Amino acid sequence: MKEDDVLRLLKALLEREQVEWAEELGWIRFRMRREAMIWEISCCARPGSLLIYGRFPFQTASKERGRLICDRINRELIRGALYLTENGEPVYRCRAELDDVYGAEERVLAALQYSAQVVSCFWGRLSGV
Repeated sequence: MKEDDVLRLLKALLEREQVEWAEELGWIRFRMRREAMIWEISCCARPGSLLIYGRFPFQTASKERGRLICDRINRELIRGALYLTENGEPVYRCRAELDDVYGAEERVLAALQYSAQVVSCFWGRLSGV
């Protein structure tokens, strides 16, 4: 799929699910919520894929300890990776492979759901660092 097709697919999916979103410099941003946890998702279309970044809304108190926790978590993940920004903010990155249009929506939904699961599952381990 071309980048424009990937963006159109994501926008249609978000509209159908009644998710408020914004587009800025080629990125689609929206918020996800699970119980009391609220975080931002940033998506960027690439030819044949959608990059998904789950941005935790806090910084780790210790970058060194935060990196160690990210490393341990990355060993548990099936897809994607968790890293710290320069400011010590945890970010989970994954992608939805969209080589063809058939099943593309399901792959985007699955990647977004997996991203949400990772962020909510490891929130506690990272927020206390």
